[in-house]
Amino acid sequence: MEMRKPGNRNTALKIGPAGYGALTLLLSIWSQQLLASSNCSFTGGGPETFTFPSPISVPRDNTATMTPLSSWVSGAAVTNIYTCTSDSNTKVGIGLKFPSLAQAGSYTEGGLTYKVFNTGLAGVGIVYGYRLYSAGPHCADAGGINGWGPWSASPGVNPYNFAYCYSVESTSSTYGAQLQARLIKTGKIAAGTMPSLTLSYTALYTDGNYSTGVGSTNYLVSSVNFQALGCTADGADVILDVARKADFTAATSVKTKPFQFTLRNCPAGMNSIKYQLDPIGTIINATDGTFQNATGTDMAKGVGLRITNEANTAPIRFGDASYVVSDYSPTSGNSSLPIKMNVSYYRTGTAAQVTAGKVRGTAQLTVFYL
Repeated sequence: MEMRKPGNRNTALKIGPAGYGALTLLLSIWSQQLLASSNCSFTGGGPETFTFPSPISVPRDNTATMTPLSSWVSGAAVTNIYTCTSDSNTKVGIGLKFPSLAQAGSYTEGGLTYKVFNTGLAGVGIVYGYRLYSAGPHCADAGGINGWGPWSASPGVNPYNFAYCYSVESTSSTYGAQLQARLIKTGKIAAGTMPSLTLSYTALYTDGNYSTGVGSTNYLVSSVNFQALGCTADGADVILDVARKADFTAATSVKTKPFQFTLRNCPAGMNSIKYQLDPIGTIINATDGTFQNATGTDMAKGVGLRITNEANTAPIRFGDASYVVSDYSPTSGNSSLPIKMNVSYYRTGTAAQVTAGKVRGTAQLTVFYL
C-alpha cells in the first residue's frame, strides 16, 4: 500500500514483512544487599541495689587517701539480661554505661587499677569491677569477658564497656553482667550521709550502637551514714603555789605543779590519737613551751608560764601536733586516757624585773583522731 500527499516529498509507510520492527526486551536484575538484622528481648530483672553497712565510723581527722572504707559488695551474676536472635553478619551484645560521676583518682588492688568516682560526700569515693557474659556461637573472638575487670571506658566517644557476638548465620545468644563495688576513702571525712546514686546501667549493643529501648538493668547504690569517731575531753584548773621574788634569783622556772587533760570514752577503730597544745595569749617561745602572763592592773610583771611534759624533762612545743596519746588502744575500750603535763612560773627577764601580782594563763588542747 502506498500513500502520497501533494506538495511534499514522498513518504511511505510500508506494512508487511519488511516493515516489522525489532522488539528488544531489556531485563535488568538488581541484587539487593542483605541487611543485618536482630531480634532481641530484655530478659533481665529490675534495678539491682548495692547496700553497704551503715553507719560506717571513720576517724574524724584522718587524711589518708585511696584506702578501703568497706569490703567488696557483689551483685548477682545475671547471664541473660538480653536474649537475641540475629543473622547476616550482625554484631550483637551488651554495654555498661560510664558512670555520670566525677573521677577522684585511682585505686589499685590485686594487680588491677580502678577508677575512683566521687559519691557526693566529701572524702568518700566508689570503685567497681564488672563481668560481661556472652553465650552463643561466634562469641569466642568477640571479647566475652568472664573475669573481673576494672572500669576502662571514658565519657568520650564510646562511654561503654561492652562484649558482643558476631553472627554470620542465624543464631541465638544471651548477654549478661555482674558488678561488684567498694567504697574508697579519698580524703578527710566529716560526719554525714553519702547520697544514693545510680552507678551504671546496661544497654543493648548492635553494630556499634547502644540502646535501652528494649530494656535496661540499672545498678544503684544505697545511701550510707558516716560517723566521725572522737572522744570527750576534760580539762582542769591548776592552782600554782605562791612564789616570791626571791625564788626567781637562781632559777627561771619555779613552783612546778602537775596537771592533766583526760580523754574519755574513746572508741576503738582509730589508728591513733594525737594532740597539740596552744596558749590563749602571747607566746614567748613556742619550742620552749613559754607564754606571757595575762595583762591587767593587778598582774605580776616579768613572769609568765611554762608547760613541760609529764616527767618535767622537756617542754611541750606549742603548735606541734605530733604528740601521741600512748595509752590508746585501737581494738578495745578506752574509758579514760590521761594526758599528763606540768606547769610552772617562768621568769621572762631578770630577777630584778619581777614584780608582785597575779599570774594567770589558759592553754587549749586540740585532739586529732587519726
